[in-house]
Amino acid sequence: MGVNPVRVLTLLLATLLAVTGGLTEVRAQTTATGAVDPVVADVVRMLDVGVEPDLVEAWVKSSGRQPRPLTADDMIALTQANAPTELVQTLLELSARPPSPRTEPAPGAAPAPVTPSATGPESSQECCMLEVSVEYKADEGYEGDRTPLPPKDLYLYVDGEFLARVTSRGDIMPEGPTRVRTRLAQGTHTIRLTRELHVKTKDLLAEPAWDHITTVSPVTLTLPMDQVASYNLDIRWIESQFTLKKPMSWRWSRNGQQLASEKHIGESKSKWPYLCDDVEASLAEGAIADWRARDRMKGCVTWASLWLDGVESSREQVLEYLESHDFSPPTNYVGTGDWGN
Repeated sequence: MGVNPVRVLTLLLATLLAVTGGLTEVRAQTTATGAVDPVVADVVRMLDVGVEPDLVEAWVKSSGRQPRPLTADDMIALTQANAPTELVQTLLELSARPPSPRTEPAPGAAPAPVTPSATGPESSQECCMLEVSVEYKADEGYEGDRTPLPPKDLYLYVDGEFLARVTSRGDIMPEGPTRVRTRLAQGTHTIRLTRELHVKTKDLLAEPAWDHITTVSPVTLTLPMDQVASYNLDIRWIESQFTLKKPMSWRWSRNGQQLASEKHIGESKSKWPYLCDDVEASLAEGAIADWRARDRMKGCVTWASLWLDGVESSREQVLEYLESHDFSPPTNYVGTGDWGN
């Protein structure tokens, strides 16, 4: 007697449905009994219905929810849902953070409304992830007998606090931009750029002292974080002798959607004013002579003038932090740029 192919196919389909249905039922039972973290359970459900992993990861970062430390059941559920490594790593990083001191809403309850503050420093709710990427290249030029000038690093500060130090990549940038992540409160934040070189004097007749050679970019980046989301600030600052274009370009995005951008703005490094506070600190430490201080003080700007009202950090506090790292806080190069022309 021959084999009926229709009957064989029917049996195979019935077996497949039974197996997949059984797996779905097991996964549902595991979630219902609480073995899987609620955040992981939501991630698994979204992956099961076909939501793109990148969108799921963006939701995880912007939702404000924090999973508990992941268990074996959590990892098994994510593996069964084919969660990519990047998404699992994000969940692991979030689960390792200290729990935030907030009250979780009851199941089914509507979330409490979030009221944005007028400025970042006045808000106490840290709700938003900010990733900053920076490409930096500066030809320092020469002094006198063609002696190369020492390179200055690019420093980024947000609301008066140190954010990142970026070393110039020279003529090429094969390793891509510097990237740094931080969490900020909902509201409006200010980012300023400086070029800094902190060197110790070598006068054998006196105690070595730090000379703080700091100039400030005239560009002020005022960035609204008006809703709970993931934000990206991409900065490109390139100045060389082979172009007449202004050196700075930037773009501001929320959840991957560009909100604002500018290209080829700002002044060349030779037109950046000195930071008055650092000139005064160098003079007080005996690192520079009076005439040098007077020269730098012409047109200098103060630290307090760079920020919105309400910023409490002083430049003295910032210098103390930088000195704790020997004025060389760490940098980290990852990723690649995507700027076009």
